[in-house]
Amino acid sequence: MLVGAVRILRNPEICAAELDGEICLFHPENAQYLNLNATGSAIWTLLEHPTDREGLVDQLLARFEVEEALCRGQTEAFLAEALALGMLLEDPASP
Repeated sequence: MLVGAVRILRNPEICAAELDGEICLFHPENAQYLNLNATGSAIWTLLEHPTDREGLVDQLLARFEVEEALCRGQTEAFLAEALALGMLLEDPASP
């Protein structure tokens, strides 16, 4: 993990269920659902252990055959949406 990198973690309030190999998230506080595709499901699974953005991209690159720029762009888009919906959190204890 890079010095100064903020870790991303799952919101512990979120209910998650796997449906047909993909994950569906439910935020009970605001009654919002988020259905994850295969990539989003992989990100959610990897975030079982909080990590920073770089670590997450590195893990995805090791798991999937994808160009780094595309992986980084799609990961950032997913993180932005999931953070905005409160499905994921940034670790306030991170530097």
